[in-house]
Amino acid sequence: MIYFNFARIFRLKGIVRPFTYLTNNGYSAGYATKLTNNRVQEINLERLEKFCRDFNCTPNDILDFRPYQNDSIPKDHALHSLTKKELDNEFISKINALPADKIQQIHNILKEME
Repeated sequence: MIYFNFARIFRLKGIVRPFTYLTNNGYSAGYATKLTNNRVQEINLERLEKFCRDFNCTPNDILDFRPYQNDSIPKDHALHSLTKKELDNEFISKINALPADKIQQIHNILKEME
């Protein structure tokens, strides 16, 4: 089954209050609620593009694939490229727990990636 995984993007971007973030950035309260709770079943391309622009991501970053329990889809099927690993919810706290010199190393690595 293919589904939208907006919560993954929020975690990746370190957004701990996605509803507040979304409404502060022009999303209606109703739509922000749907995005925050991953209750979006379909999305028009204009809204999808807005979200991708706002979060610097692609539709593939939002889509996730989980085969049905008794699904016989081959392991090398292209849909598996949409399967995302679960993110560690404690990523930010792990970084914050590092000593300053290690955080500086991470900063330097990120700076080189720009």
